[in-house]
Amino acid sequence: MRKSIGIIIVMIAFIISGCGSTSKSGLQATSVVKQQVGDEYYFTQANQHPEKALIDVINSSKQTLDIAIYSLTYPDIVAAIKEAKKRGVVVRIISDKIQSAGKTQDEALKLLGSAGIPMKVNKHNGLMHLKVTIADKKVVTTGSYNYSQAASTSNDEVLMVIHDEAAAKTFSDQFDRMWSDTMGFETLQKKIAQ
Repeated sequence: MRKSIGIIIVMIAFIISGCGSTSKSGLQATSVVKQQVGDEYYFTQANQHPEKALIDVINSSKQTLDIAIYSLTYPDIVAAIKEAKKRGVVVRIISDKIQSAGKTQDEALKLLGSAGIPMKVNKHNGLMHLKVTIADKKVVTTGSYNYSQAASTSNDEVLMVIHDEAAAKTFSDQFDRMWSDTMGFETLQKKIAQ
């Protein structure tokens, strides 16, 4: 039932998105969609700024921050992750092996690796295509949103923020399974050359 309501709300958001006010970029601005208390959806093309919502979640972390992300290149997000580590948050990152070899992501991961953040990439044949952040095992972000400039400004993307410990546990268990899977994932060593 709750899933059906969520789907209906997302569909209504798409319909309503054409009814918002036009911003200076020509895109329609709409309000953030909420499914239940604390659950939020941020659509790039509705000028809802998923990058800001994600950075808020990262900045709110106090103990742990687990990130499984296909593309991680947006400088403000990279800086927020690095700051979380600096605050004493235990940060772990899993990314896609091929995507991580790209120039922009390589540079971002070198910054994070130099900050002492442990990272892993897939070594299985498929993509590591998740877009998930888990903060303090209480809040989860997921959706189609990659942590990149294009996903923040140009693409049709959505970031869902879920404030639910049961959901966070499900995602956290999956992240831990991936982190421990030595057959499917390997440690990635990236640092800025001294």
